[in-house]
Amino acid sequence: MLQPNLRANDFLVAESASMRAVVAAVDAYADGEAPVLVCGEHGTGRELVARVLHQRGPRSCRRFIAVRPTFEDAPPSGPHRRRASDAVEEDDCERARRALRAAAGGTLLVKDMSDLSGLSQRTLRRAIAGRAGDCSGELFDVQVVATADLDLERAVAASIVSRDLHDLFRARRIEVPPLRDRLEDLPALFERWIKHYAAEIGRARPTVSTRTYVRLAEYPWPGNVAELKSIARRLVVRVDRPRIEAGDVDEVLPVVAARVPLEDLAFEDMVKAKLSVLLARLDGYPVNDLYDKVLARVERPLFDLVLAHTGNNQVKAAEILGLNRNTLRKKLADLGLPTRRAGRADHALDGE
Repeated sequence: MLQPNLRANDFLVAESASMRAVVAAVDAYADGEAPVLVCGEHGTGRELVARVLHQRGPRSCRRFIAVRPTFEDAPPSGPHRRRASDAVEEDDCERARRALRAAAGGTLLVKDMSDLSGLSQRTLRRAIAGRAGDCSGELFDVQVVATADLDLERAVAASIVSRDLHDLFRARRIEVPPLRDRLEDLPALFERWIKHYAAEIGRARPTVSTRTYVRLAEYPWPGNVAELKSIARRLVVRVDRPRIEAGDVDEVLPVVAARVPLEDLAFEDMVKAKLSVLLARLDGYPVNDLYDKVLARVERPLFDLVLAHTGNNQVKAAEILGLNRNTLRKKLADLGLPTRRAGRADHALDGE
């Protein structure tokens, strides 16, 4: 989340095609009128996009209020101070109306639409539609922006989010891509956060080596831009040299196993990968015949494929396998007629 005192525009980097599309949508919807939905994974900068939308529109001189779906963090409106007992007694509708009053003339950002209560959804829907709130008799001059994850449609289908409320946002939807899909923006984003945190602690901005950017681009960024921001802060604090190197990044980035396409793995590597998962799943269970079980699980598909290749001709199959025909026949009988129920190790080998 961007701190309110920072200029949102300075941190909206759009060198990638996907982010240029986001900026184009922001400019198209920055009229301060109809509601806007900003979708994306957590940490992608959805609130940043909402703040830029506010700053570029006619409501920029008024307040930008960001609230959680419970509305419990909405600032009090009106000249009077509420008693603690009043706050406790407020229901969802009143909290929603209080947030709308606080953002009067400006923009109200409601985070995570899928977590809104039914009553709050009804109040927002009526406010957006230009009708009075439930029983307050109020009209609200405010642009409502909401954030949501990419499963919003499923929440609507499950009746978690009102279809009527969702329909009010449908025409103006901005999808913020994950960082892994906009790596062209990573160097500029990283540089800006490095500059920001260096200025915060009063040190000269360190430079960043080319190999550092290579290393950053190799990481999958499950936490998106929010994680990049955190890594930048940690590096500024940890590295007292004038240059950040790839080794510095290795010390702070989590170790993530690289995903390699199955067809690119050597056979031995595939076997090792499967067995490592098996051993982890068998931890704590008594196993004393793993060798035989593994061999049996390799033999079954091997014999099936070879027999299919030879049209079930066991003589040809035995020749391909380099086995005596009687040995092959015995193995087939042994594998086809189990004498006991499959144990824990058998199921673990199946990967179920």
